[in-house]
Amino acid sequence: MQKRYRKTDVWSMKIYSLMLIKNEEDIIASTLQAAAEWSDKLIVLDNGSTDRTWEIVNEMAASDPRIIPFAQDERPFQIGLRALMFDAFKHEMSSDDWWCIRMDADEFYEESPREFLQNIPKRYKQVSKASIDFMITEEDVQEFIFTGNFETDKDNIKYYNPKTWAEVRFLRHSARLIWDIDQFKPSPCGLTYPKQINVLHYQFRSPQQMQKRFEIRQKAREEGCGSFNHEKGSSWKEYLRKRELLTLYDPEQGFQLQGNRNKFNKLHTRIFKSLFTAFGYYN
Repeated sequence: MQKRYRKTDVWSMKIYSLMLIKNEEDIIASTLQAAAEWSDKLIVLDNGSTDRTWEIVNEMAASDPRIIPFAQDERPFQIGLRALMFDAFKHEMSSDDWWCIRMDADEFYEESPREFLQNIPKRYKQVSKASIDFMITEEDVQEFIFTGNFETDKDNIKYYNPKTWAEVRFLRHSARLIWDIDQFKPSPCGLTYPKQINVLHYQFRSPQQMQKRFEIRQKAREEGCGSFNHEKGSSWKEYLRKRELLTLYDPEQGFQLQGNRNKFNKLHTRIFKSLFTAFGYYN
């Protein structure tokens, strides 16, 4: 399901990807390898990992200059911590360049973001993902033995939600952009490109990883982070789903998607931003 991307030197635009990670040792090597194929720089901030995640990042960076181990920061989780990386590297960017403002450790792009972004008209400043969320089912944990290593376990993760989740992932650089650490993303952002880029999202990969995820997010909520208030429960088992509610991935048919399950890029927002775009506000 994961594709390798065609390398080319003909495009002058840069793509800088910002990663905020914690305890992703089961998958981080796979993600870094895939994202480095289309990122000019893959900038990584570790938010207090207690496993080998940060060690793996540094090991891979030693042989790949595109991977930048930016810092370790153990303050309570905020999505806006990515602003630290943005501020440190924005002086290297021009209006031809793009940020992947949120390169999550569990996401793989179905097609090359470089090819996708290259053809977007200048008036559009944002690109959202259509997240194809893979799930582990109640039946999976009965049928398979999960090792806790993504590369070993991924062939057993075959069921996905046919309704995608839309969320901004790419932002065209502008000298006007300001990113406060309390913000989800920089602003002002401008018009969102109508077409979304597909992302394979492996947020649930094994019972071992799901338990870690549950504990990390419970702690973040206790520390006042509002990003995970939707994740309530008492066990990792509440992440499990029934197969009958999902779709089995068939390589011959591809993904059978049914649109976004969240409201995104609303009409009144598009009209408002179109007017500002016409006056060059976002340039």
